[in-house]
Amino acid sequence: MFEDAVKQQVLSSALRLRTASSTLTRDFYARLFTSAPELRAMFPEDLRPQAEKLFDMILVLVQSLDHLQMLVTELEALGARHLDYGVTEEQYAVVGSVLLDTLADHVADWDEADRAAWAQLVDYVSDLMITGARDHASPAA
Repeated sequence: MFEDAVKQQVLSSALRLRTASSTLTRDFYARLFTSAPELRAMFPEDLRPQAEKLFDMILVLVQSLDHLQMLVTELEALGARHLDYGVTEEQYAVVGSVLLDTLADHVADWDEADRAAWAQLVDYVSDLMITGARDHASPAA
């Protein structure tokens, strides 16, 4: 799936997180709603449960780097649910960019190799979620 060097870079950077999960996800959502304020309406007032889900998903992805194919069905289903929430394909790029920028500020010694590795992972997840959304939308079309 991913080259060993990419997997090692993601793992290494995940181990270099300087902040607690709540700080990382709070910062992520603050940045997201600044970059794309229209997305705020898609989320509940209390972001804590959503923030926990986001961080849990990040952990699952990091821990599953050698077995990501096992998550394909789950990620496609997640994309279908996000379509039902009103998420568009274009918004995946915004979320991915904001996530990378947030990680850059929360991972010690973040560098371009970290960004490139995480970008591959984010793109992989986004592609699967978009596929799930498209498959979910096509029967209704």
